[in-house]
Order: sequence, then C-alpha cells, then structure tokens
Amino acid sequence: MDKRKINVMFITHADKKGGAEQSLIHLINYLDTSKYRIFLLSPENAEYLGEIRTEYQHFPLRLNSIKKKLGFGYLETVFRIKSFVTKNHMDIIHANGWRAPWYAAPLKFLTKCKLVWHHRDYTHLKMFNRVLPRFFDQVICISHFVANSIQADNKTIIYNGVDPELALTMKTRRFMEDDTLVIGTFGRIVEWKRYHLMIEAVKKLADNKKYNWKLLIVGDTSVDGSDSYFNDMIQKVNEYGLEDNIIFCGYRKKPLELMKECDLTINFSLNEPFGRVIIESMLVQTPVIVSDSGGAPEIIHQTKGGFIVKDGDVEELYQTIQRVYDHKVNYQELSIQGHTSVMNDFNMNTIARKVENTYHLLLANRMKSETAG
Repeated sequence: MDKRKINVMFITHADKKGGAEQSLIHLINYLDTSKYRIFLLSPENAEYLGEIRTEYQHFPLRLNSIKKKLGFGYLETVFRIKSFVTKNHMDIIHANGWRAPWYAAPLKFLTKCKLVWHHRDYTHLKMFNRVLPRFFDQVICISHFVANSIQADNKTIIYNGVDPELALTMKTRRFMEDDTLVIGTFGRIVEWKRYHLMIEAVKKLADNKKYNWKLLIVGDTSVDGSDSYFNDMIQKVNEYGLEDNIIFCGYRKKPLELMKECDLTINFSLNEPFGRVIIESMLVQTPVIVSDSGGAPEIIHQTKGGFIVKDGDVEELYQTIQRVYDHKVNYQELSIQGHTSVMNDFNMNTIARKVENTYHLLLANRMKSETAG
C-alpha cells in the first residue's frame, strides 16, 4: 500500500441521488488519485454508486436520523466509524450535506483526522450555524448565501461544479423549433421550489392568447413525500385546461438529455442554497431564469447566462418568459456566454483542485502543529 497517498473518507447519509449527492459524485470522480486514496461511507445499496468512475473503497453504513437514534444507537454508529477511520489511517474526513456532519463531529475528539464539512444547505437553526462549525477544521460553503448563515471563521466558498464530460454533445434542437417555446424546470417536487408560481406565470401566456409553449416539470416526490403539493398542482393545471401545455415528466435519471431539448429553464426556488440544475442547464447551452433569492443569483451574475427575476414576482417572471417567446432577447449570446463561463469557472477540474488545496492547507497546518509539539 502506497503510504504517500492521503487517505480521504467521504461521509453521506443519502441512498437516493439529489443535488448534494451529484456534487459529491463529481468531486470523487475528479480528485487526483495519484495523491489521494478515496473511501466512501454511504448506505450499502445507494442508487448512485454506479456513477462513481474512479477507484474507491466502500464502507457501507446507514446513518439514521439523529432525532430517532440519538443515544446508544448514535454512539454505536460513531464508534464504528471511529474504528474504521483508525484501522485505515484516515487523514481527512469529509462530511457531505446536513446529516453526515453530526456523525463526523465527535471524531474531532476521537481521532487525529482533519475534519471537513461540505455545507450544502441553508437553515436558520443555531445548531447548524453556530455550534456544528466549531467541530470542523474547515467548512466548505457552496455559495456566499450559505456562507453568510455560518457564524465561524473556518469557512471557505467553493461553488459546485459540472462534469465537462457531460457536455460532449450540445443542444438537440434549435431555438423555438417548430415555433414552440419549450420550458423546463428540474428538481424535487416540494413547495419551496415554487412550481406553483411557474404555473401561474405560464398561464398568463395562455390568457394573452399565446399557446405555442410547453412547460416540462421534471422530478418527483420520492425524497420529500410532498404528494399533496404535487396533487394540488395537477388539479390546478386541469382547472386551467392546460394539460397539453404543462407536462409532469416524473424523475429522469439523465435530466441533461431533456435540458438539451429545452429553450429555457426556470429555477424559481425560495432560498435555493446554490442550484445545480442552473449550471447544468448552461452546460448544454440552455439559458435560465432564476428568482432573486438564495445562491442562484450569484451564478447568473457570474455567468451572464440567464435572467434574474424579483423574488416571487409572478408578473415579472411572465414578462421575462414573454420576451423570450417574442424573440426580444439575444438568445445565442445568452447560450454561448452561459456555456463558456460554466466550462471555465464551474468546471469540476477547477473545483476539485480548490478542494484539494483546502486539504493541503489543513494537512500542512497539522504538520506544523505536530512539529511544534
């Protein structure tokens, strides 16, 4: 075994793939395996394991809800992780998301590992914003919006990235081919994503006698169990008589293939921590409309590949869609600018090097401390 490699173990609780897991997969795939030996703690049959292309060692372990398992079950899991970490001479523990850090935090006192928390969520809870960061040597925040919620000095901002290999083929249709504007919105079906406001905005197109459009709602309720919200949307679409225009596509394993068929995508979420689907859309040269909320506007400001609409403003969202529908925007410029910026600034080759630099600084500081000691 090559002792010169740095042992890094990623920890995640999820068995289904959301944005946080997709970001983690990309990071694992793009770490320099000539320098790092990779370990992954996740549920045994996590659905995304087959997407990891690089060599890694799997530690199958389910991390149950802290609320349900706080006590002996929680401590038993922590000590199982500690045993694995010690046995495999781990250098860095990299906790992903919102549940994993609660299991990683005690390792600060049980091991000599450097602890990294990849913070991908936004919350008002003081335990997340003030207490939990103190247990980690570094907190990586995926946007300035997320970082601003953390009251700690040990934070850095590294945006999520896209896998450039997914952009080998570009758009599959010309802008408004067949004189139809195809709009896509992608993600979990949950109320804070505000699909209902998008429905109200496109209804205004129909109210103004404009019918050459489709809205594709891509996602399902499997993660959040928000079936009542989903059913309310279906009922509303039926009431408006827009069943032929608004299509519920369900979950897609390869959403980028459908993004290529869209002329425009929308992310109108409330306090979106980042918005992975935004950079994925630009990756396939599809411009994006975002709400001026959360971390999403940061992406548009940097890439110039879309539009920022006043938070929650249905009328302004409608007006922006109408401008695209009426060919009153420089569509080609938006497409090219967004794609070029994402390939340069959000490329996983670049993002992975930033994470590796974080590791390097932490380990360098550890060596200085050990030498001083």
